[in-house]
Amino acid sequence: MWLIRSDLPSGAFARLDAVLDADERRRAAALAQPDRLRFVVAHGAARVVIGGHLGAPPEQLRWAYGRHGKPELTGAWTGVHVNLSHSGDLAAVAVSAGRAVGVDVQRHPPGTDVLAMSARYFPDAEVAHVAGGADPAERVDRFVDLWARKEACVKAAGGKLAQGMPLAVHGRRLVRDPSGKLGGGPYRVARVPVPAGYRAAVALCGAAAMRLTTRWWDG
Repeated sequence: MWLIRSDLPSGAFARLDAVLDADERRRAAALAQPDRLRFVVAHGAARVVIGGHLGAPPEQLRWAYGRHGKPELTGAWTGVHVNLSHSGDLAAVAVSAGRAVGVDVQRHPPGTDVLAMSARYFPDAEVAHVAGGADPAERVDRFVDLWARKEACVKAAGGKLAQGMPLAVHGRRLVRDPSGKLGGGPYRVARVPVPAGYRAAVALCGAAAMRLTTRWWDG
Protein backbone atom coordinates (compact mmCIF):
# COMPACT_ATOMS: atom_id res chain seq x y z
CA MET A 1 0.00 0.00 0.00
CA TRP A 2 1.27 3.42 -0.98
CA LEU A 3 -0.19 6.66 0.38
CA ILE A 4 0.14 9.84 -1.68
CA ARG A 5 -0.53 13.48 -0.80
CA SER A 6 -1.58 15.84 -3.55
CA ASP A 7 0.77 18.60 -2.30
CA LEU A 8 3.85 17.16 -4.00
CA PRO A 9 7.04 19.11 -4.75
CA SER A 10 7.07 21.63 -7.59
CA GLY A 11 7.46 19.93 -10.96
CA ALA A 12 5.87 16.65 -9.91
CA PHE A 13 2.52 17.54 -11.51
CA ALA A 14 3.97 17.84 -15.03
CA ARG A 15 5.90 14.57 -14.68
CA LEU A 16 2.82 12.70 -13.51
CA ASP A 17 0.61 14.23 -16.19
CA ALA A 18 3.05 12.97 -18.81
CA VAL A 19 2.52 9.29 -17.89
CA LEU A 20 -1.30 9.36 -18.13
CA ASP A 21 -3.07 7.79 -21.09
CA ALA A 22 -5.49 9.64 -23.35
CA ASP A 23 -8.59 8.61 -21.40
CA GLU A 24 -7.09 9.77 -18.11
CA ARG A 25 -6.11 13.11 -19.62
CA ARG A 26 -9.63 13.56 -20.99
CA ARG A 27 -11.14 12.86 -17.56
CA ALA A 28 -8.68 15.21 -15.88
CA ALA A 29 -9.39 18.00 -18.36
CA ALA A 30 -13.09 17.86 -17.49
CA LEU A 31 -12.36 18.74 -13.85
CA ALA A 32 -11.90 22.15 -12.30
CA GLN A 33 -8.99 22.93 -10.00
CA PRO A 34 -8.10 21.69 -7.42
CA ASP A 35 -9.82 18.42 -8.39
CA ARG A 36 -7.84 18.22 -11.64
CA LEU A 37 -4.55 18.43 -9.76
CA ARG A 38 -5.70 15.76 -7.30
CA PHE A 39 -6.79 13.47 -10.14
CA VAL A 40 -3.49 13.81 -12.02
CA VAL A 41 -1.42 13.21 -8.87
CA ALA A 42 -3.46 10.16 -7.82
CA HIS A 43 -3.57 8.47 -11.23
CA GLY A 44 -0.05 9.45 -12.27
CA ALA A 45 1.47 8.33 -8.98
CA ALA A 46 -0.48 5.07 -9.18
CA ARG A 47 1.13 4.39 -12.57
CA VAL A 48 4.61 5.17 -11.21
CA VAL A 49 4.10 2.99 -8.13
CA ILE A 50 2.66 0.05 -10.07
CA GLY A 51 5.26 0.38 -12.80
CA GLY A 52 7.97 0.29 -10.16
CA HIS A 53 6.59 -2.95 -8.73
CA LEU A 54 6.36 -4.54 -12.18
CA GLY A 55 9.52 -3.13 -13.72
CA ALA A 56 7.35 -1.54 -16.41
CA PRO A 57 7.32 1.98 -17.88
CA PRO A 58 4.35 3.66 -16.17
CA GLU A 59 3.06 5.24 -19.37
CA GLN A 60 2.76 1.77 -20.98
CA LEU A 61 0.38 0.31 -18.40
CA ARG A 62 -3.05 -0.46 -19.84
CA TRP A 63 -6.39 -1.09 -18.16
CA ALA A 64 -9.52 -3.09 -18.82
CA TYR A 65 -12.71 -2.30 -16.92
CA GLY A 66 -15.08 -4.76 -15.27
CA ARG A 67 -18.86 -4.63 -15.58
CA HIS A 68 -19.08 -2.17 -12.69
CA GLY A 69 -16.04 -0.13 -13.70
CA LYS A 70 -13.23 -1.72 -11.67
CA PRO A 71 -9.92 -1.28 -13.56
CA GLU A 72 -7.60 -4.27 -14.00
CA LEU A 73 -4.19 -4.46 -15.62
CA THR A 74 -4.08 -6.06 -19.05
CA GLY A 75 -1.42 -7.45 -21.36
CA ALA A 76 1.80 -8.81 -19.84
CA TRP A 77 0.70 -7.79 -16.34
CA THR A 78 -2.57 -9.70 -16.14
CA GLY A 79 -2.82 -11.42 -12.76
CA VAL A 80 -1.27 -8.61 -10.72
CA HIS A 81 -4.10 -6.95 -8.82
CA VAL A 82 -4.13 -3.21 -8.16
CA ASN A 83 -6.60 -0.66 -6.87
CA LEU A 84 -6.68 3.10 -6.39
CA SER A 85 -8.73 5.41 -4.20
CA HIS A 86 -8.51 9.14 -3.57
CA SER A 87 -10.45 11.58 -1.44
CA GLY A 88 -9.58 15.17 -0.70
CA ASP A 89 -5.80 15.57 -0.70
CA LEU A 90 -5.01 11.89 -0.02
CA ALA A 91 -4.74 8.91 -2.36
CA ALA A 92 -3.93 5.24 -1.78
CA VAL A 93 -2.64 2.60 -4.19
CA ALA A 94 -2.77 -1.11 -3.32
CA VAL A 95 -0.80 -3.83 -5.13
CA SER A 96 -1.42 -7.56 -4.58
CA ALA A 97 0.44 -10.32 -6.39
CA GLY A 98 -2.19 -13.03 -6.16
CA ARG A 99 -5.56 -11.92 -4.76
CA ALA A 100 -8.09 -9.35 -5.87
CA VAL A 101 -7.66 -6.20 -3.80
CA GLY A 102 -9.77 -3.18 -2.97
CA VAL A 103 -8.76 0.00 -1.17
CA ASP A 104 -10.85 2.95 -0.05
CA VAL A 105 -9.89 6.34 1.36
CA GLN A 106 -12.57 8.58 2.82
CA ARG A 107 -12.21 12.15 4.03
CA HIS A 108 -14.49 13.12 6.91
CA PRO A 109 -17.51 14.65 5.15
CA PRO A 110 -18.44 18.11 6.44
CA GLY A 111 -22.11 18.62 7.19
CA THR A 112 -23.22 15.03 6.55
CA ASP A 113 -25.95 13.61 8.78
CA VAL A 114 -24.12 10.38 9.59
CA LEU A 115 -26.87 9.11 11.86
CA ALA A 116 -29.40 9.27 9.04
CA MET A 117 -26.93 7.82 6.54
CA SER A 118 -26.02 4.88 8.76
CA ALA A 119 -29.70 4.21 9.55
CA ARG A 120 -30.40 4.11 5.82
CA TYR A 121 -27.56 1.83 4.75
CA PHE A 122 -25.95 -0.05 7.68
CA PRO A 123 -27.00 -3.08 9.76
CA ASP A 124 -28.68 -2.26 13.09
CA ALA A 125 -25.59 -3.06 15.20
CA GLU A 126 -23.50 -0.64 13.17
CA VAL A 127 -26.16 2.06 13.39
CA ALA A 128 -25.92 1.72 17.18
CA HIS A 129 -22.11 1.84 16.98
CA VAL A 130 -22.19 5.13 15.05
CA ALA A 131 -24.82 6.61 17.36
CA GLY A 132 -22.75 5.60 20.40
CA GLY A 133 -19.95 8.03 19.58
CA ALA A 134 -19.23 10.43 22.42
CA ASP A 135 -19.63 13.56 20.26
CA PRO A 136 -20.38 14.54 16.65
CA ALA A 137 -16.72 14.22 15.60
CA GLU A 138 -16.47 10.68 16.93
CA ARG A 139 -19.75 9.71 15.29
CA VAL A 140 -18.47 10.98 11.94
CA ASP A 141 -15.21 9.07 12.41
CA ARG A 142 -17.03 5.84 13.22
CA PHE A 143 -19.30 6.22 10.21
CA VAL A 144 -16.43 6.93 7.82
CA ASP A 145 -14.41 4.00 9.19
CA LEU A 146 -17.27 1.58 8.50
CA TRP A 147 -17.94 3.06 5.07
CA ALA A 148 -14.28 2.68 4.03
CA ARG A 149 -14.26 -0.98 5.10
CA LYS A 150 -17.42 -1.74 3.16
CA GLU A 151 -16.26 0.06 0.03
CA ALA A 152 -12.87 -1.71 0.14
CA CYS A 153 -14.75 -5.05 0.05
CA VAL A 154 -16.91 -3.82 -2.83
CA LYS A 155 -13.86 -2.76 -4.82
CA ALA A 156 -12.08 -6.06 -4.16
CA ALA A 157 -15.12 -7.88 -5.52
CA GLY A 158 -15.63 -5.49 -8.43
CA GLY A 159 -19.25 -5.04 -7.38
CA LYS A 160 -21.74 -2.23 -6.84
CA LEU A 161 -21.49 0.01 -3.79
CA ALA A 162 -25.09 -0.74 -2.78
CA GLN A 163 -24.23 -4.45 -2.55
CA GLY A 164 -21.62 -3.76 0.13
CA MET A 165 -23.56 -1.48 2.44
CA PRO A 166 -25.35 -4.34 4.30
CA LEU A 167 -22.04 -6.10 5.07
CA ALA A 168 -21.28 -6.39 8.79
CA VAL A 169 -17.73 -5.02 9.08
CA HIS A 170 -17.48 -3.48 12.56
CA GLY A 171 -14.79 -5.22 14.62
CA ARG A 172 -14.20 -7.89 11.94
CA ARG A 173 -11.03 -8.81 10.14
CA LEU A 174 -12.85 -11.43 8.06
CA VAL A 175 -16.02 -10.16 6.41
CA ARG A 176 -18.58 -12.48 4.89
CA ASP A 177 -21.51 -11.80 2.59
CA PRO A 178 -24.41 -14.03 3.68
CA SER A 179 -26.60 -12.74 0.85
CA GLY A 180 -24.09 -13.78 -1.81
CA LYS A 181 -25.01 -10.69 -3.84
CA LEU A 182 -21.53 -9.16 -3.80
CA GLY A 183 -19.65 -12.37 -4.60
CA GLY A 184 -15.94 -13.06 -4.41
CA GLY A 185 -15.78 -13.32 -0.62
CA PRO A 186 -15.03 -13.76 2.14
CA TYR A 187 -12.87 -10.66 2.47
CA ARG A 188 -9.84 -10.12 4.67
CA VAL A 189 -10.06 -6.50 5.80
CA ALA A 190 -7.55 -4.23 7.53
CA ARG A 191 -7.52 -0.59 8.56
CA VAL A 192 -4.87 1.56 6.90
CA PRO A 193 -3.22 4.20 9.15
CA VAL A 194 -3.87 7.63 7.64
CA PRO A 195 -3.79 11.25 8.89
CA ALA A 196 -6.50 12.68 11.11
CA GLY A 197 -9.61 13.64 9.21
CA TYR A 198 -9.45 10.55 7.00
CA ARG A 199 -10.16 6.84 7.26
CA ALA A 200 -8.89 4.12 4.93
CA ALA A 201 -9.20 0.36 4.60
CA VAL A 202 -7.93 -2.42 2.35
CA ALA A 203 -9.62 -5.72 1.53
CA LEU A 204 -8.39 -8.91 -0.13
CA CYS A 205 -10.65 -11.60 -1.53
CA GLY A 206 -10.31 -14.87 0.36
CA ALA A 207 -10.00 -15.96 3.98
CA ALA A 208 -6.20 -16.43 4.07
CA ALA A 209 -4.25 -14.01 6.24
CA MET A 210 -2.82 -10.83 4.78
CA ARG A 211 0.35 -8.93 5.55
CA LEU A 212 0.01 -5.22 4.93
CA THR A 213 2.97 -2.94 4.31
CA THR A 214 2.23 0.79 4.09
CA ARG A 215 4.59 3.43 2.69
CA TRP A 216 4.35 7.12 1.83
CA TRP A 217 5.20 8.14 -1.74
CA ASP A 218 6.93 11.52 -1.93
CA GLY A 219 7.14 12.06 -5.67
